[in-house]
Amino acid sequence: MKKSIALISVFAVLMIAFSGCVGDNNSADDNGTEQDNSGTSITDGTAADISEIENLPAGFEYVGSLPLNETDIKNDYNAENVSGIVGGSEGMYRYNGSDFYLDVIELEDAEAANNLIGAYKSSFPPLQNGSRFVEESFNGHSAVRITDYITSSGKSVPRYSYIWSNENYVLVVFGNTADSTQVRQLAEATGY
Repeated sequence: MKKSIALISVFAVLMIAFSGCVGDNNSADDNGTEQDNSGTSITDGTAADISEIENLPAGFEYVGSLPLNETDIKNDYNAENVSGIVGGSEGMYRYNGSDFYLDVIELEDAEAANNLIGAYKSSFPPLQNGSRFVEESFNGHSAVRITDYITSSGKSVPRYSYIWSNENYVLVVFGNTADSTQVRQLAEATGY
């Protein structure tokens, strides 16, 4: 009888201990409100790893990657005054005869990432008609779609890019197409 009571007691203690280890995985901030964990965070990997998308949308082809150094990034993103740039990588893709790029820029912290995005956005003059910057959501986060115009065959045609941050990384997807849905497809395929 004593063995049965001891065994039941051990079982009860184990069940109580186990129940404390299993939860709903919702974290709360200091105010007791739930944080938004719906976006995928970048925890492991390098900029080069991230710039090579594993699950490409149908029709996209990975061409290769090139490293980006601090000077390249500062020049390309009008970020001369941004500190904390670690480095980056540019993934190159093809779809239906168009070229697409995924720049992954690593910075020291999230604040530096936000500063880089701010510096880049400030390099664009306002559009005469419409909005140059449009916030969109995918993969559990907000991104900014940027509309720019180039002259092709004597006509003004749009070019689109998406820029967003994830922790201390900035991701930028752009292509030489007037179809923003193709650029967004590649941006969504990052998973970040």
